[in-house]
Amino acid sequence: MGARELARRLDQASLGKTFLGAAALLFGISSFVQGDFTIMGQPVPQSSSLRHAIAYVLAGLLVVSGAGLLKSGTVRPAARTLMVIFGIYSLCYLRVLVGPPVQVNALMGLAEQSSVLVGAWAVLLILRENGTFGPRAARIAFGICSLIFALAHFVARVPMANAVPVWMPGGQMFWALATGVGHLAVGVALISNLAAVLAARLGAMMYTCFVFLAWLPDAFSHPAEAYRWAGAAFSLCMAGALWLVGDLIFTRRLAAAMERGQTSRAHYTAAIPG
Repeated sequence: MGARELARRLDQASLGKTFLGAAALLFGISSFVQGDFTIMGQPVPQSSSLRHAIAYVLAGLLVVSGAGLLKSGTVRPAARTLMVIFGIYSLCYLRVLVGPPVQVNALMGLAEQSSVLVGAWAVLLILRENGTFGPRAARIAFGICSLIFALAHFVARVPMANAVPVWMPGGQMFWALATGVGHLAVGVALISNLAAVLAARLGAMMYTCFVFLAWLPDAFSHPAEAYRWAGAAFSLCMAGALWLVGDLIFTRRLAAAMERGQTSRAHYTAAIPG
């Protein structure tokens, strides 16, 4: 089996692609039920006369593109659509960030939306099978997002601690800071490309823990508040995106190793007298 064929088969079995697709679908459904942009995740101007119409359109596109990632024949257009959607959300946060007035708090939201955009881009990069700039840029971009997440945990440690279930051993502040260290470790690993795949896997698992330990219990306690379900689904989108970055790094490394092995065998065969 050639390196490219192996990479193609690995992509077909990509857990990250399925992960992101299902999460985007759920995020779209929760956004559609809410009938508006989520309070924390999508800072679209309140003054827009088409706000609710656009919210429904983007929610529908999230559902369609999420489902599209689950079918091999529609992966590319689905990933491109997700890039556009989360690119729009990122621009909304960028507008809030630069102001006027400048709102530094929006940096966290910008990083969150951008991280999912990078995950959708990773799908396309895995399918492309060649080139080094894109995978490197995606890896570093998600690493920068992770560093911003870490900064938010340290600077806004009290609000972060309040989101931690009170029953967890060690105390709420411990886990707020510990997960901040986790974000920091993921960011450093991705940017330096040291243990990057392991960091991506563990980071995605950490995001998933946020969903099951914080978001979902809160959502079940307030089932009528759709934005809580949207928050859980969006956190799953981030987890799927990070897993996809790990898939991208892994498949490129494996393909490169196989290419080197095939080249070495070819040189060895050519050196044997006929």
